[in-house]
Amino acid sequence: MNIIKTILVIAIFHLPQVMAQDASRDFLGEINDSDHPDGYREYVELGCWQCHGFQGQGGRAAKLVDPLMPYDVFAMQVRKPRNIMPVYSPNVLSDARLKKIYSYLQNIPESPDPDDIPLLSGD
Repeated sequence: MNIIKTILVIAIFHLPQVMAQDASRDFLGEINDSDHPDGYREYVELGCWQCHGFQGQGGRAAKLVDPLMPYDVFAMQVRKPRNIMPVYSPNVLSDARLKKIYSYLQNIPESPDPDDIPLLSGD
């Protein structure tokens, strides 16, 4: 009986963490590539989402989309950041993987104009 209580206690304390996981990950934390465009895996694995959000919407760091900066500017910021962002050298993040991340960000649809959202426009 003690083992069941222990399992229940662990489950109760870890449930919020499991529920907060990205829905695209399975129970073991593996990313399901079939649910996401090319580059999502790299974006998540490198932890970009922690500061820039899963959709590049920003948060603790700059917004990456709407509009997306040109690739050359994006690559320079990743390789030689202007602020507290960590440096991602080609040894850590290859040019091919960096291009995949940029491709992922390119495929995120632009946010709608607030006037086009009926709930926000007052219509």
